[in-house]
Amino acid sequence: MRAFRHPEDRIPVALIGLLFLVDVAIYLRVDAWPWLLAWTVVGAVIKGHVCAWNHHHQHVPTFEIAWMNRALEIVYALQTGVTSHTWVLHHTLGHHVNYLDQERDESRWKRDDGGTMGESEYSLIVALTAYPRAWEVSKRHPKHRKVFVAMAVVSFALVAALVWARPVPGLFVFVLPMAISLYLTAWATYSHHAGKPTSSHFEACNNILHRGYNVLTGNLGYHTAHHYKPGVHWSKLPALHASIAHKIPDDCYLTPGFPWRILQGKAPAPPSERPADPGFSGEASPVATGRVVSSGLLG
Repeated sequence: MRAFRHPEDRIPVALIGLLFLVDVAIYLRVDAWPWLLAWTVVGAVIKGHVCAWNHHHQHVPTFEIAWMNRALEIVYALQTGVTSHTWVLHHTLGHHVNYLDQERDESRWKRDDGGTMGESEYSLIVALTAYPRAWEVSKRHPKHRKVFVAMAVVSFALVAALVWARPVPGLFVFVLPMAISLYLTAWATYSHHAGKPTSSHFEACNNILHRGYNVLTGNLGYHTAHHYKPGVHWSKLPALHASIAHKIPDDCYLTPGFPWRILQGKAPAPPSERPADPGFSGEASPVATGRVVSSGLLG
């Protein structure tokens, strides 16, 4: 039996595994808190991108073998603060089902009065409610709830043991990065939908077609395509986007923030002015407009 469902996952998983080994080495070998703090800060940028790969895994499991998926999910939990099946419940079975209904969306960006939340307000609320909302969704999905609860217990027990054995390294290498990454995940998703019309799948998402951004996030910038068919593997999103691009309005494209704005240079013309650009992930696709999103991590 083959291990990987899709061979494209081999390199990302290898790099994420290497990052985990770096975490373990620093946890075991470094005691000085300034160096640990420096790794917390540097690691937050890296792990902010790992959040995208955890997201992809929660939609399309990486391995054919269940125990390998659970093992990978422990690594993801220690890097991103999101344990096994949390995003399956909150995101896949929650947000993707309800994102066109802002009264029910688990990642809702509208306030109760109908106004649009600010970026920080949204990020804090979504981060703090991630586990409670996942639990609420789990009431409708008892099979997933069992894995969610069991793996959360295992993951947080492991974190507790790591902190007990080496309190300061445990705090800086695992506890703080987990909390930071959970917040960054919420912060980065603000621009995916905030302020967009909720009457159509093709109008309710923003897209980022910057090549470097999509290499590091596994094509998360093709967000309309992702919501159109959320079960499609990340490697196939550019082709799916190309097939539906004619339905996506010009104002559903963003240019990513720092550092991508600097690397990209002058923003290209909107899709209506340049019908296609073959430079993104090998697929013909409309190019992004000049509108800039503040988040430089996940979109």
